[in-house]
Formats: sequence, structure tokens, C-alpha cells
Amino acid sequence: MAISRLIPKDVRIEAHRRVSAVLRCLAVLVLDAPPQQSKRLANKLLTLADGKDRSVQITQEQARDLILPHLQCIREDCPHLCFWEPISRSLNIFFNEEEG
Repeated sequence: MAISRLIPKDVRIEAHRRVSAVLRCLAVLVLDAPPQQSKRLANKLLTLADGKDRSVQITQEQARDLILPHLQCIREDCPHLCFWEPISRSLNIFFNEEEG
């Protein structure tokens, strides 16, 4: 049995419509792209359009690793007191905000 028979016809039609729309957009946006690059870009666009949340959350440890090398203190005995949880939360809010 062909796999296309396992997928409902309306789903196949909708998938074809979306792929066609993405390929038409890419033909306009990336004029000289070779077929392999167009296929790769189309797959990325279709993945982004599936509605799944793929946002990355920064952990406290990652926030520390990003910021700590850039901290400086004029005192030799400075403990670099930082609250990593609020910093990581602020970074996540900043980078995951919807553009408006």
C-alpha cells in the first residue's frame, strides 16, 4: 500500500499548498540559490511555520558563563556578588519577547 494512501487527501493537499508557497517565496527572496540550498531553506521555513515552541531557555549557569568573564571589580577582594536566577530570567524575557 502506498504511503500516500495512509495520509488523508485534505492533509496531502494542504501540505502541497504550503510547500508550493514556500518555494515560490524562496524563488523571489533568494534568486540564485542552487536547488540544494533552496531545499534546505524550505525545510527550515516549513519547520518554523509548524507552530511548535522551539525557544531556548538560558540556565543560571549559562548566564554566569556568559556574564562572569566580563565583570570587573576595582577591589581585589570583590566577591562578584551576582544573582544568576534573575539575570537568566531577564535574558530569557529579552530574547523570547514577541516582536511587535
